[in-house]
Amino acid sequence: MSTTSPPGAAPPAADVPSFLDPALDRLAIDSADDPASRDEMLRWYRAMRLARAFEHKLSALYRQGKIVGAVYLGMGQEAIATGVVSLLQCDDYFSTVARGLAAWFLRGVEPVDVMARWFGRDVPPSYGRELGLFLADLSEAGIAPYHNGSMASWIPSGAGFALAFKYRKQPRVYAAMTGDGATSPGDFYEGLNFAAIHKLPLVVIIENNCFAYSTPTCAQMPVANVADRAPAFNIPAEIAFGNDIFAVRRAARRAIDHARSGRGPYMVEFKTFRQRGHGEHDDMGYVPKDLRDFWERRDPLRLFHEYLIGPGGVSAETIAQIDTECATRVDEAADKAQSLPHPDPASVTWRLFAEAHETPEAVRRKGAR
Repeated sequence: MSTTSPPGAAPPAADVPSFLDPALDRLAIDSADDPASRDEMLRWYRAMRLARAFEHKLSALYRQGKIVGAVYLGMGQEAIATGVVSLLQCDDYFSTVARGLAAWFLRGVEPVDVMARWFGRDVPPSYGRELGLFLADLSEAGIAPYHNGSMASWIPSGAGFALAFKYRKQPRVYAAMTGDGATSPGDFYEGLNFAAIHKLPLVVIIENNCFAYSTPTCAQMPVANVADRAPAFNIPAEIAFGNDIFAVRRAARRAIDHARSGRGPYMVEFKTFRQRGHGEHDDMGYVPKDLRDFWERRDPLRLFHEYLIGPGGVSAETIAQIDTECATRVDEAADKAQSLPHPDPASVTWRLFAEAHETPEAVRRKGAR
């Protein structure tokens, strides 16, 4: 699919994406060309359903005043994180923002570990010092740490990981997932430029959910698609429907194979929609009703559910069992997380400063000699 817009073309309004058939109400692509087994597809569905159940619970807890700080949800975007990470090898790294919870669960992260972070409990890896928004677990799940800068900071840091892979001659890739709004800060361009120059195994996944907070895509950049920016770095890019997990996997496979083969970065822009506001404090009053209706009919979980119990040959009873199992796991995770201890206030400076091997007085005495 071409991603280049005519020079000077006016960007489209924030309405139905032009490359989607307005009548689309089922998975557009037959999965016959996807080598996944039935068990694999159920694993994807379980991760997506678990993320959806978790976020419904998190939203309720936020409204009950039990969560301190803002809550950001990824409802409506589960197919992207799931589809991309399902193709990564066990030693590949990836990074997500708040809306990639399904990928965390697909990699084996337990719901209670995520929930405990949202409650600020004294559990690893953050020990109550950060909420559950930015999970990191390189050793067990291959999830790279969040970098406290702009939301585009995954691009230069991902390029750094990818550079290490290249120096070590390791056939590994780094998948950096970010939103459309994060493609305007300078970090995005600097990181992508560096990765392109050195042909690093960096896969850039753009989850274009139509709005950067409340700003529609057409008002935040002078091109119609984020992928239109890729030619400036001489890297390949494509656009795909982010709510169809088979379409996600097909595009992501091309990107991952390209990067792993040593040919440099690859960008994929997935068109999708967040079903909730930027955060749970945001009522989405700026989103046109027609746009909401269009995307709600194309909910990725609904599309995948209908595929599984139709062409996928999975019984409705099996899907119902998974749904129940996920809801139960989330409830149990919330109960257990709330029972865990808060950090000891005496440890507030732990890991903020390097531990001194000598007392200040001993250091002073040495200096006086």
